Amino acid sequence: MAANGTSNTGGGSPSKRKKEKSSSSNAPTPTNNPDATTTNNVRARGRSSAPSTNASSKTYLLFLATCIFVTMTGNFLHHRIGDPHNIHRHAMQRFEMEHLGGRQKVAHEEKKKPYKLLKGVSFGALPAETAAGAAAAAGGLRPAERGGAGDGSESMEHEWKEEPMHDLAGLSCADHGGPSDELAVGEMVYWKDIPSDAAFKSPIGNDVGGRKKYLTFEPDGGGFNNARMSMETIIVMSHAMGRTLVLPPSQGIYLLRKDRDKQRVHFSFEDFYHMEQVGYEHEGLDIISMEEFLKAEAMTGNLRNKTSGVVVYPPNNRTNWDGMDAKPLKEYLRDVTLTPLDWDPGRCLAAFPSDDGPQHFEELNGMLAEIKKGGFPNWNKFTDNPVDVDASPVDRLREAVSKGTKKLCIYDQEMQSAPVVHFMCYHKMRVRMLTHFYAFLFFEDWRHDLWSKRFVRDHLRYSDVIQCAAARVVAAVRKRARDRGKNKNPNGEFDSFHIRRGDFQYKNTRLEADEIYNHSRAEIPDGSTVFVATDHQGKPFFKPLAKHYDLVFLNDFKEELKDVNTNFFGMIDQLVASRGRVFFGCYHSTFSGFIFRIRGYHAQKEKLDGWEQGKIHNSFYYTGEKEKYSYEHYLPVHSPIYSREFPVSWRNIDQGLDLVDVAAAKEVVELEQHI
Repeated sequence: MAANGTSNTGGGSPSKRKKEKSSSSNAPTPTNNPDATTTNNVRARGRSSAPSTNASSKTYLLFLATCIFVTMTGNFLHHRIGDPHNIHRHAMQRFEMEHLGGRQKVAHEEKKKPYKLLKGVSFGALPAETAAGAAAAAGGLRPAERGGAGDGSESMEHEWKEEPMHDLAGLSCADHGGPSDELAVGEMVYWKDIPSDAAFKSPIGNDVGGRKKYLTFEPDGGGFNNARMSMETIIVMSHAMGRTLVLPPSQGIYLLRKDRDKQRVHFSFEDFYHMEQVGYEHEGLDIISMEEFLKAEAMTGNLRNKTSGVVVYPPNNRTNWDGMDAKPLKEYLRDVTLTPLDWDPGRCLAAFPSDDGPQHFEELNGMLAEIKKGGFPNWNKFTDNPVDVDASPVDRLREAVSKGTKKLCIYDQEMQSAPVVHFMCYHKMRVRMLTHFYAFLFFEDWRHDLWSKRFVRDHLRYSDVIQCAAARVVAAVRKRARDRGKNKNPNGEFDSFHIRRGDFQYKNTRLEADEIYNHSRAEIPDGSTVFVATDHQGKPFFKPLAKHYDLVFLNDFKEELKDVNTNFFGMIDQLVASRGRVFFGCYHSTFSGFIFRIRGYHAQKEKLDGWEQGKIHNSFYYTGEKEKYSYEHYLPVHSPIYSREFPVSWRNIDQGLDLVDVAAAKEVVELEQHI
């Protein structure tokens, strides 16, 4: 269950929109002025260390008070009037907008304006939007709703946020050590820019007049790829439920604690993905940090023990848990939130209707009952025979439950009314969200289903720092392959392996190198340049492969990876391996699984042979003949689910976009006529 440990990386700083100082007083009740405690402590220390004579004590205290005053005044002037870092940042932003691709950014924003007018749009529905709000949305601003005290007596407060200076649609490596944007985009980009997707809001739980509701979660305790899978599922659920997503604080992640004395080893998902921008771009999704959540809800007395109803504050009134032991925070959240333990991916399918209201949820149970009458189908029925992505809900549900699921998880009235829904990860209770989002979540509306798959593809992709580092390595590997080919390999084609050994619990996958060669030699010719992503430290193990191939490893490219946190190397390994002409992965490895999914995305983008069926050629497992050719076929989701990927996550997920764009354009015209 542990994700592949090739390099891996883990959590970092949460949302950067509001970097507030933490309030971590040890008082039993919250304080409205946390700085007062700090000042008193400083004065107390001043008194204890002052000379014993009265005259010298007064002089010392006067000197101390003067220092404090000067420091506070300097900080105020620095941050409020002329912070040189801010001045430099804004100057660089203006320079970039004017000279370094600014025209492209402006053009991109112009392209998005019609869709930004559609704040709150559901498929086929014109949003109820004021003229002022629509105009503000068209201007690139987004309102952030803040809840009141929690009793419904206070109106929602709107705070206009400045757009983060990042563009998820493309990839620019100018600020990350290269390579050229043309090379980086051509090599790495599998995602798309679909402005209409950013306007979509779930039909569930988006009552604008109600109090803001939240979804919190605990990252999976396995390796990074287990945590990634869990995060993807949680964020799609958060959007589907119309809840604000609260990111966990930065913390250590299994296998991502390398060189702790030289570099940062506590991470949040913001370190690997552009979460702030994801939340900004999507009208139906807000993402905040745990610190923001605790300050807004916990420290204002809105969170109560779910058994006693008594207001409970965070342990030691701490709101900033970055780098801290998260166990007390987890226990606190479990006490003050609704924790749906019956939402078990191994036992049920989380289903969301196309309309809000309890009767629509019951209709989903009716569909399942209809399927049950005819007998649950076996997943083999759908091998190389997938249901159309726009088929009826019953037909799509029939394939979805063929993996053995006989029950639906329903977002019922109790869950909908809960201010905070919290998903635990507690291995002793076998409670964890270790699954693929597309295997656990079912949407009655096929367009909502495809939207969720595009959302993960287009926005939950690794950050530019990681993508650009991988692009530099790919360029270096291709150059090596070209140079060795002597005009016989002008494109610098190379092949790739992911060989998992380390602490992997699946012993049947721990093949020796000569066995791996025997399983791959028919697809990879002798003499080929082969990139190896691996968690195995000793190169002598690879000698049988090195006799036949020109092997290269990530640590052969130290110049390309200079100044990159080594805990990011696992993600870089995945991206580089995904670009191999032929790829061999390790069965049961979630690390290999994600490489296959990336290759599936590329196959769809480039419309490679078999893309309509979701097939990806030249993609194999080296662990045995039985599973070797799995990706040469369309295989429906079936057990083991979490340890491999399935074509349903990338197959034809752009279908219907032309219909959405036409509908959106029509609604823009209608909306503009009302403004």
